[in-house]
Amino acid sequence: MPQNPRLAPLSHVFHLMLPIRSHLRLALLMAATLAVFATLARLGFGAWFAPPGLALGDWIGALVLGLRFDLRVALVTVLGAWLLGSLPWIGARLRPPAHRRLWWGYWMLACTVWALAVVFDAGHYAYLSQRLSAVVISLARDGEDAAGMVWQSYPVVGIVALLLAWLAFCARVFRWLWARCLVLPETPRARWRVRAAEFAVLLLAVGLVHGKASQYPLRWSDSAELPNAFAQQLAMNPLHNLHDTWSFREQRIDEVRMRPHADAIRSFVGLPPLAADEPISLLRTVPPDPRRAGQPPLNVVLVLLESFAGHKVGALGSPMGATPHFDALARDGLLFTRMMSAHAHTARGVFATVTSLPDVTRQGTATRNPAATQQHSIAAEFKPHKKLYFIGGSTSWANVRGLLAASLVGIDIVERGRLRSPSVDVWGVSDKNLLLEANEMLRAQEGPFFAIIQTAGNHRPYTIPAEDLEAFRPPSPPAAELQAQGFVSLDEYRAFAYLDWSIGQFMQRARQEKYFDNTLFAFVGDHGIIGATGPHLPPAWRELAITQGHTPFLVYAPGHVTPRRVDHWAQQVDVLPTLASLAGIGYRNTTLGRDLLDSRFDDTRIAFAFQFTGTGELGVLVGDHMIVDRDPPAVFDIRAAEPTKNLLRQEPVDPEVRRLAQRWSRFPTAYGDAALFLQTNNPRLEP
Repeated sequence: MPQNPRLAPLSHVFHLMLPIRSHLRLALLMAATLAVFATLARLGFGAWFAPPGLALGDWIGALVLGLRFDLRVALVTVLGAWLLGSLPWIGARLRPPAHRRLWWGYWMLACTVWALAVVFDAGHYAYLSQRLSAVVISLARDGEDAAGMVWQSYPVVGIVALLLAWLAFCARVFRWLWARCLVLPETPRARWRVRAAEFAVLLLAVGLVHGKASQYPLRWSDSAELPNAFAQQLAMNPLHNLHDTWSFREQRIDEVRMRPHADAIRSFVGLPPLAADEPISLLRTVPPDPRRAGQPPLNVVLVLLESFAGHKVGALGSPMGATPHFDALARDGLLFTRMMSAHAHTARGVFATVTSLPDVTRQGTATRNPAATQQHSIAAEFKPHKKLYFIGGSTSWANVRGLLAASLVGIDIVERGRLRSPSVDVWGVSDKNLLLEANEMLRAQEGPFFAIIQTAGNHRPYTIPAEDLEAFRPPSPPAAELQAQGFVSLDEYRAFAYLDWSIGQFMQRARQEKYFDNTLFAFVGDHGIIGATGPHLPPAWRELAITQGHTPFLVYAPGHVTPRRVDHWAQQVDVLPTLASLAGIGYRNTTLGRDLLDSRFDDTRIAFAFQFTGTGELGVLVGDHMIVDRDPPAVFDIRAAEPTKNLLRQEPVDPEVRRLAQRWSRFPTAYGDAALFLQTNNPRLEP
């Protein structure tokens, strides 16, 4: 195909500056053009929806971050075109100037998809004040009603006309792109330059798709770093957001499905039944403790201990000597021996602890769901307290940053990059250095604070920093004894012991600080680990996977908290309500969490289990039994020698077992539905 003579010199310039083959040149031009279009669309979106007085800095922050999202989506869009022309056997026949119609069709399809995304995004935002997400699928299930609503609410004819005009314009743009992708034939002498240039372009494209100069890629949660709420929305790319929310489109329930369970859940948290037309709410207000009237507010330091499985802790019966520092604190603190996480996953444990809601997401985790980002956390009710979050790695992991920033406005996130200590492995700064640096920042606070410290070292690759090898000297039990007590290797045992040693180093420093005497120190595992337990726990802890959720919960505050052991079931979702009550603050609670020291709930102390006994199965631990919501239900005796026998299948059925089944067998579904409902219906309350 002959070139336009007027464009030939320009093509020579393009070829000399970037000597790459025509199909890659065309793909890059397409991507750049789409990114420009997306920026113009973002400007239009902002001009239409932005609140009055949006600051210039917010505009710039949203546009810069938005361009990074746009470039990622644009490059992924043209990936097919690049791969098509790079096929080893037929690619050469498909490269420009051959098959112009094929390339035109690819371009027009991309432009159509992008244009529809912009249109649906604007309509979605006008309707729900949220950028385009997979929610649109559920809204469109009733096709006739959805079509009627769209026809009556939006200028459909005008929008179609604009889309057609847009596509006509895109067809003209394609002619411009096509002319500029044509280059001189590749010569043997220049082939090495072509390959080198293409490799450089590939590296640049991979970097732009990754989106960040860090271990974790660009994610929707990075928008939470923008200080303005609308700027956060403005930065999003509609296609990117649709992708991010796609796997969560079925993982939400509405008020209609939740209403049959509402009264049971309200009773569980201490509320009366709903009136017939009353919207579903779990809001209740806990008054401040009058005994703390006139006293300075207590600080809170909550340490999330990575994989701190209960069956490996000396204070809970393990004979392995891995936790002498924690055990010493437990003797002088308030220890809950049957604390349970609902699932064995760190991101789920973080979500449950921060939000007081169990994460019942079946695919992915709730922290990765943009629709579940903003939650009313009881931590926000510590109103005079500065909120801090410390992690040795990055809160980009599992999109935890989005949850923290949206739920705890103004929270100070201290992570790798701000920490002075070097990273020791993929998880970042060692637990000891993380805790000691946190102590340095906490002692510098001028007012009360609420701090969460998330450890990560008790995890493969089980790194023990070289700087601590001399001071940290744990025992080395034989392999057979380790495995019998649930440790898979000596490295794992040492990592578990190192976490405990780090706690000891932290508390030794904290005792020397002024803030110590006015602080609640709390320690809880993010989850447990499935494994052997040794004879100090019944076989059910392994056979029914109880170990994957079992972890201790310790509150240590000499002079403020009376030392004792509490052996009833407790849940991660109860951590923040309990700490708020111990701190004596008044707070609003809209969650499933309950104060573990409130005697009103002593007859209903349970632990919710999510997928302990099988994929998708829900259950509860009540007293000495596990009840699984099956059809028909199952009841297991967790103290039996053979705990996997369903007691409801044995004749005669014990009347107490039958009573337990009648009371609790359907409750796990109600509780799980409530957790799923609240994921997207528990917005942050205003102060």
